[in-house]
Amino acid sequence: MQGYNIGYYIKRIRQEKGISQEALYEGLCSRSTIHRIESGEQNPNFFTAINLLQRLGLDENSFLVPLGPRDFEICNLQKEIVALNAQSQFEQALERIDRLEKLVAPKEKLAQQFLLRSRALAGYWQDGKRLPYDYPTQRRMLLDALDITHPDFDLEKIERCLLSIEDIKSLNQIAITYSETGDRRFAIRIYEQLLRYPGQNLLNIDALLGVMPMLHYNCSRLLGLEKRFEEELEVAQTGYEICVKYNRARMMGGLLLNMACALQELGRDEESKKKFAESYSAYYLMVDLKSCELIKEHVKKTYNMELNLPF
Repeated sequence: MQGYNIGYYIKRIRQEKGISQEALYEGLCSRSTIHRIESGEQNPNFFTAINLLQRLGLDENSFLVPLGPRDFEICNLQKEIVALNAQSQFEQALERIDRLEKLVAPKEKLAQQFLLRSRALAGYWQDGKRLPYDYPTQRRMLLDALDITHPDFDLEKIERCLLSIEDIKSLNQIAITYSETGDRRFAIRIYEQLLRYPGQNLLNIDALLGVMPMLHYNCSRLLGLEKRFEEELEVAQTGYEICVKYNRARMMGGLLLNMACALQELGRDEESKKKFAESYSAYYLMVDLKSCELIKEHVKKTYNMELNLPF
């Protein structure tokens, strides 16, 4: 009776963590549906289950949520769309978004939320060509998506909400839209709230590690552009320490680069040289040769120093 167990389990974990029904289920389903799920009378559908588990700080991949043929296809399409958007393969993502849209009903609001978020990133078709949304349009779409499960969402009060990992990813992209349209200070305020969020809320560590280095990188980069170099160094250092502690290499080169730039601006040249060299090595290991070349040129111009790999 696996389908019943997940409802019982959600209820038990919710109560153990002191989360009210209203907070956990806000924007996800009706009060009557809450009762049926937690009493084992009804299984949550795929999107509802994912949101509930993420809000509880649980790894949804560890739970065998029973799926029928339709939900199984939806699950696979959802994973493919997320991966393709992350890899900037937007045409392929749009093709799968179109397929997913045909499978879900307009009244399935969590599915519609996912589609809206995904289209904001992937763009749209025009005359057979894929085009990106401009930043203000992308921001509006992402805020509309957030509003589905967090009515009257306030970007100044992010920490009051119980967020899923996908919510956090959307807020990262919203911050980028503010930065790219000239409002770096407001983007930084969004990042500062997101960086405080894990310490105040319950999130799955594995899922969190997929976004925290990225948030530290983006925030520290903007702090540097705002000439807040001490803060840039601190935020980048924290992100780098997360990467080292949990063996996450993807953002390591960028975080080291932000640290090097901050140290350079602070006049700490010897430390800066060391971090530039470490960043160069990290990018090389990730086979990001373009970034390697840019760092090498900058160090040669700034310090008249040749960078060589230490291995």
